[in-house]
Amino acid sequence: MKITHRDALASGFTLLELVAVMSIMMLVIGLGFASFSIFDDSDPFEKPAERLSLMSKFALNVAVLQHRTMTIAFDKKGFGVRGADMPGGSYFTVPENMKVMVMRWGGKDWEKAEGHTWIFGEQGICEPIRVRLQTNSAGSRELAFHPLTGALVD
Repeated sequence: MKITHRDALASGFTLLELVAVMSIMMLVIGLGFASFSIFDDSDPFEKPAERLSLMSKFALNVAVLQHRTMTIAFDKKGFGVRGADMPGGSYFTVPENMKVMVMRWGGKDWEKAEGHTWIFGEQGICEPIRVRLQTNSAGSRELAFHPLTGALVD
């Protein structure tokens, strides 16, 4: 069977058809990626909670290893480890719209964290404490810390 010149031309797609299909595919893929970025809402409490957790573990470890009392102090703008330089910074400034509240062991009410200190003893025990991070727009998150490990309790 012999293919003529006319049959060979009719068997493929034109350049215009290929460009049109590729354009539609790129549009669909672009819309797909854009729709996933809508679901990428960042949690405003994640970074402060992570930093406080890291600071508590660091303070507890330093207190045990150096046989001295360590503290995390809370003030109007944030919180930080006193008496040692921590990798990543010894102080964390909370966002302006965020309030930090503290409930001590045996306490019944939440208090402003400003002026409070959290003590880590050289025996490897810290004061059990609960911290509430809250904003008007995103609600609040409560963090409870284990007295022996200084880690977050679920």
